[in-house]
Amino acid sequence: MWRSLVFALTCLILAGCSNQPGNNSSAQSGDALDVYEAVFRYRLQKYPADVRAYLAVDGQDVSEELLGRLRRDWPNLKPASEEPKEKGLRVYVEKLKWVNRSTAELHAGWWSPSKFAGDGYSGDHRVVRDGRQWRVEKVTNEIMS
Repeated sequence: MWRSLVFALTCLILAGCSNQPGNNSSAQSGDALDVYEAVFRYRLQKYPADVRAYLAVDGQDVSEELLGRLRRDWPNLKPASEEPKEKGLRVYVEKLKWVNRSTAELHAGWWSPSKFAGDGYSGDHRVVRDGRQWRVEKVTNEIMS
């Protein structure tokens, strides 16, 4: 009897804790694509529609779904694996961390080869949900090279 009661209480406690802010719930995992899209759009907004850029999420190619969404506005985007050796603009996002259900933080930036080495930028992006849309609220710890 006591074992059943302890088991039931343990299940209730674990179920309650799994929905606390900061935990990666399935709803947040589903929102990750939207968060990545918001940050890529924020980083790409200064480039013309015909820019050639190569995108990565956590060092891997972006998903076809995300690439398709972004290609509506920048048709020449490609996954990072298709970048010609040191000849393209690489835009990346990484280290997604959930603050709560409507706030996420991640690191993002870009790198482009130049005559002597390369130019780059990176920063920590705080992304918030405004109704149904995600938007970059602020960028901190910015570094340019």
